[in-house]
Amino acid sequence: MITVQRRIIAAFAVATLLFVPGTPAFATTDAQSQTTSAGWCEERQPSGRYYYRHGTHWDCVVPGAFCSKAQRRQYGYSMRAAAHTKRYKCVRYPSNTWHWKRV
Repeated sequence: MITVQRRIIAAFAVATLLFVPGTPAFATTDAQSQTTSAGWCEERQPSGRYYYRHGTHWDCVVPGAFCSKAQRRQYGYSMRAAAHTKRYKCVRYPSNTWHWKRV
């Protein structure tokens, strides 16, 4: 009877480890996730932001996020590594707010 309880407890302990973030079970799915940011977007800029101006466009923008005054009517590229080739533009919405929108 005691060994059955120990087996159940051990199985439960192993099962809970599978659902804890940061365990090796999630390492491969996180590395292949499309929401991971590109390596150059993980570094904080001197301005305190993660996005930055690169020549005539902005890098590491978050699609759908608000734009700053300096970014209005400008083009940018996504912070997501898988979507970095997609182009966005800071446009004004009917609600009078500025957001990054896919071009």
